[in-house]
Amino acid sequence: MRWELNPLAAEAARRLKLQCGGVADRVFFTNSGTEAIEAAMKFARQHTGRPGLLAWSDSFHGLTYGALSINGNEDLQRGFGPLLPGASMVEFGDLEALERALSGREVAALVVEPVQGKTLRTLSPGVLQEAHALCKRYGTLLIADEIQTGCGRTGAFLAVHHDGVEPDIVVLAKALSGGFVPVGAVLVRSDVWGSTFSSMDRSVVHSSTFHEGPLAMVALLATLEVIEQDHLAARAADLGESLIRQLRAECADIACVREIRGKGLMVGVDLDTSRIPSFAKIPMLGRITEPMIGQAAIMQLLEVHSILAQTTGARRPLLKFVPPLIVNAEDVQTIVAATGASCRSLASGRFYGAMGSVAGNMLRTGLGLSRA
Repeated sequence: MRWELNPLAAEAARRLKLQCGGVADRVFFTNSGTEAIEAAMKFARQHTGRPGLLAWSDSFHGLTYGALSINGNEDLQRGFGPLLPGASMVEFGDLEALERALSGREVAALVVEPVQGKTLRTLSPGVLQEAHALCKRYGTLLIADEIQTGCGRTGAFLAVHHDGVEPDIVVLAKALSGGFVPVGAVLVRSDVWGSTFSSMDRSVVHSSTFHEGPLAMVALLATLEVIEQDHLAARAADLGESLIRQLRAECADIACVREIRGKGLMVGVDLDTSRIPSFAKIPMLGRITEPMIGQAAIMQLLEVHSILAQTTGARRPLLKFVPPLIVNAEDVQTIVAATGASCRSLASGRFYGAMGSVAGNMLRTGLGLSRA
């Protein structure tokens, strides 16, 4: 079977472990983030012999069945039940509720995003450390979902490093290949790895046809080299701090901007829809008004200012900025000015044209009609 050994995967794993540090010293490569989450959950259940899986409310960990089961966005789960037994949510940052859930010693793993992908919320200082201590006390593994936050995005290669936490399992994807080819990775403690791949006949109990593909491994190695040589994590820390500071100053007098939050170059603008003129009273549009507001804002950012952003948020619209780690100070100023202009347009009610365009697109989609 010598022909099956992949030296590129071995080198990619070695380089990845050096970047991540910590106790997780075995690497399983995948083809996506949600596939990596699935693998991490299997490893945790096998190692602990427990069925339970926990995640914070409003979390996002993927859309395959296991990942969807610990997804804190009910709108994404609707219609796909029953989901994975044993999976449940704990209110974000609630340590008392977490301890109650862990104390029964039925939970295999707590899965956390250091910065939530949907809400851009971060835990208060010290909370992640306390959560990890609780996991250790009750024999639960801590899985860090670094799919969005990893690879330098927040100012450190892993966002958990800001809190001095070393998880039992780390999950990476998205930027891991620089966006060139699908690849993900699960970094696992040796004893957890050994619980799954415990003998020759169990060497294939978890695998994937295309994992460790040569192209993916080359892209991963090249990406790690650029991140390290160009000091992209430090760059993200500096430019992210500047972006958040300037956005707060720019939006301080805009009534509909509730909060600017995030870490590094992962920044959210939380919108207060109660301060925005809306279509809430128009029949059939009330239920979808809030997502339409977010869509209208990012349409203005794209069409008027040529800035690509996202709208997200579990309960209310949030403008989400995850610019490339190679942006410069001038780019940051452009983002700030454009965001201020778009948010002022929302607050003043001058965005109805964009809202109408969004509504038209939604209706065309619902009716199966194309824009043409």
